[in-house]
Parts: sequence; structure tokens; C-alpha cells
Amino acid sequence: MMPIRKCPVWIAPAAGITGLLIAVAIMTASAARAQAGPDTVYALTTFDVSPSATAQTIALLKQYRDAARKQAGNISVDLLQETGLLNRFAIHESWSNRSAYDANEKAPQMTALRDGLKPFAGAPLDRRTYRPLSIGPTRNAGSGSAVYMVLFLDVFPPGLIPTLAAVKDAAAAAHMGEGNLRYDVEQEGVGLGNHMIFYAAWQNRDDFDAYEKSTYARHLRDVVGPLLGAPYDDRLYALLD
Repeated sequence: MMPIRKCPVWIAPAAGITGLLIAVAIMTASAARAQAGPDTVYALTTFDVSPSATAQTIALLKQYRDAARKQAGNISVDLLQETGLLNRFAIHESWSNRSAYDANEKAPQMTALRDGLKPFAGAPLDRRTYRPLSIGPTRNAGSGSAVYMVLFLDVFPPGLIPTLAAVKDAAAAAHMGEGNLRYDVEQEGVGLGNHMIFYAAWQNRDDFDAYEKSTYARHLRDVVGPLLGAPYDDRLYALLD
């Protein structure tokens, strides 16, 4: 072709330790998401490597992820491997503000990642930043079969207003779709805002296929089709543990 906010609740003794652990887990999962706000900076990095270097690349990515998650201002770092093209990767990140993102760009883990990938990568990392446009809840996958989608959407500037309306409608509907884990739309950090990415996930491939056939997904494609400045480019990924 990268949480639902819960209020703390008191668990009655009859619910037992299991209920308490579940409540704690929900609140912990929500904590990072609660940091996201209007100043959040999202970053998407895409690249490919020589097929023979796939395992080495995954090791480098995990080292970067683990260090970046400890960096001040980090909200999330997800590592993605493209379905069917296992030597193609994406990194989706969120940072509390631009200063936090910029500090990470100069941090040792970013230098180590860039330098480590130079012998394997087909080209320099394509790394771009975005601002929030439509950010919804994130739900945890119940199994390892979750399907992630990164959609690159680029429209001619005169078509931006109808595009934004269609995008927001699709996001609102997708959040309520069967098996949806997240459906975020992020807009380019500079320029007119006519370039955006969708970062979404579903519990499994069947749920993603149902989304593709849904009325709201079809409506989005119908609206943006005549307005596109580049191909409607959606790619599927698996999340690296």
C-alpha cells in the first residue's frame, strides 16, 4: 500500500481479591490515556529493512520502545509489523507535548535506533508528527490476534471541510463497532491539515472485515474518493509484544 476513563470504585469484600485486581488493572490502563490532551504530539515512523535483518530489527525496536517509555512525557510507544510483509515496520508514539517529543529525538535511544538500523534499512526512517483530531477510547485486546490498521489519508485542500466531517462521523461510529479496540485520527502537525493518519485496531480479522463492509466506512470512502490527493492507503499490522 501505527481508554475509557473510569472513576475509582470501592469493591465490597464479597467481590474478593479478583474484583479488586480487575478494578486496579482498569484504572492503571486508563492512567496513561488520561495524559493525552490538546498538546499531545503523535509520531508515526515507517520503514522497511532487508528480509534477512527482520529479527535484528525487532530486537532494536524493542530496545528503543523500552527506553522511550521511560522518557519524561511519554504516553505510549507501539511497535507494529506489517501483515504479509514482515520486513516492514511502523512505530506509533504519543508524547504529552512538543518539548517531550523533541527531548526524545535527542535522547540516546533514538540515536541508537537510527544508527542501528542504517545497515538494514532500505531508506532513512520516515518519521512524521501529528496533532489530535478525533481521539477515542482504547480497549485492551483479549488475545494476540488483534488487527491494527494505519490509514494514510491525503486530500486536496479545497476538500478538507467535507473530509473532516466524514472522518469524525466515521470515528464516532467505529468506536461503537463490534470488536473495535481503538480508532484515532491524527492530523499533520504543520501545514493545512489536509494530510492525516488513522490509527485503529480490532479484536480480530473478522471484526476488521466487518468494519470494512460497514455503512460508515463505505460512506467515508465515498466522500473522500473524489477529493484524494494520493491513493487511499490503508495497511494492516500486528502489534509486537
